[in-house]
Amino acid sequence: MHLRLFASIAIATLCLSGCGTPDFDEGSVKGQLEGTPQNLSNEQVVLNEGQLDCGTKNELWDPPNGNVARLLQKGRDLKFTDDVRLNDPEIRVPYTQVSGTFPVAVTDVKLRDASPGVKMADVRLGITIQNECFPAPLPLMGVRKGKFSPEAPVVFRFQGSGKEWSLDKLMH
Repeated sequence: MHLRLFASIAIATLCLSGCGTPDFDEGSVKGQLEGTPQNLSNEQVVLNEGQLDCGTKNELWDPPNGNVARLLQKGRDLKFTDDVRLNDPEIRVPYTQVSGTFPVAVTDVKLRDASPGVKMADVRLGITIQNECFPAPLPLMGVRKGKFSPEAPVVFRFQGSGKEWSLDKLMH
C-alpha cells in the first residue's frame, strides 16, 4: 500500500514538474527589471512636448532657448543630470540625461542567446519619476550604431543557467 502511494506521488511530481515555468523567458526578464529599481548612469530619456512645457512651468529647467533648455536645481533634485536637448537632427525629440536609481516599467522584451551562460534582452522600458510632469514612465533610449536613439531598445545582459539567471549589466 505504501509503495503504491509513494509511486503515485512520485509520478504526480514528475508530471507537475513539466508544467512549471520555462527556464528563463521574457516574463522573467520583465519581472527582474521591474522588481528592483535600476541603477542608471548618464542614460538618455525622451520627453514629449507636454512634459517639456510642464518642466518649464515647474522650474525643472529654463524655457527652451535655441536647442537647449538649461537644467535647474529642481530638475537635478529629480536626478536629471544634463540640460534638455531640442531640435537634434539625429534624435528629433526632446531628451535629457538621468543618473540614479529608478523604478522601471517594461513594455517589450526580446530575449536572445549570446553565448553559453549569457543571454541578451532587447528591452523597451521607461523610468518612473515621481513628479506631476511625468505621469507616465519616461522612455529610455537604446544605442544604435554607437549613438543614442529613441527607436533602439535598451540591451541588458543576463548571466546564469536553468532557472537561475541574474542581471549582469546594461550594455551599450
